[in-house]
Amino acid sequence: MGGSSSSKLKVENFDEGMVYAFNFPSLRTCVSASPFGLKLETWLRIKQIPHKTIRALENSSSKGQIPFIEYNGKEYNESTLVIQFLTKEFDKADELNAEQQALGRVISVVLDNRTVFSYAYYRYVERIRETIALMEFLPAWQAKMFTAFMPTLSKRRLTEHGIGRNSPEEIYQIGCDDLLALSVLLGNKKYMLGDQLSTVDASAFAHLAQILYLPIDYPHKSFIMERARNLSDYADRVKAAVWPDWDEVCRDNLQAQR
Repeated sequence: MGGSSSSKLKVENFDEGMVYAFNFPSLRTCVSASPFGLKLETWLRIKQIPHKTIRALENSSSKGQIPFIEYNGKEYNESTLVIQFLTKEFDKADELNAEQQALGRVISVVLDNRTVFSYAYYRYVERIRETIALMEFLPAWQAKMFTAFMPTLSKRRLTEHGIGRNSPEEIYQIGCDDLLALSVLLGNKKYMLGDQLSTVDASAFAHLAQILYLPIDYPHKSFIMERARNLSDYADRVKAAVWPDWDEVCRDNLQAQR
């Protein structure tokens, strides 16, 4: 993936070799409400990449997206592509065999491209007021606007994806079936692919954190606690290993506007 040079870099006086990661401000119980932003940050920590995180709602990329990074004067977008680029740039490939690498990719693809839409429907369509209330970094006018328009926009996006053509119950069942498969694959292992953290753990943790750590009663959360409890224990292990400062990061980056 080639980065795009820009005369409008967010960090103009950058340090060579430093990754500047742009993410949303935090919630009280989750470092980022974006699973993709949390995935990227978690991966940077797992791989011990020198980086600085900049949390600001207005700092979207040239594609209008968050997260993204700036590195040596160039912008790089799309969390999965950013991770692939930095893996090569810093020589941080996972020590896995070909089968493990393939399994890790399949897990990440399912979580990033299907499971996320299952819990997003609950969050942004059925429980939009609860969700926006957690995003204290939104000014009052923006919170009001998102509350009014996000359900319609989310339904449209999910219908275009395909999952939104189903009933809410079917949408949630699809996500819970994905989580059950993830639970089976995890089994009794410490991390998704064994005793060592790898790239897939960044993705798995990021999505589980959205479900487990936000004070929203997703159907997916009760499903995990009743039928896939090993996923909750796994998320707590990853958080303890990678984010020992989780509570402090949340508290220090609320950027409350209301």
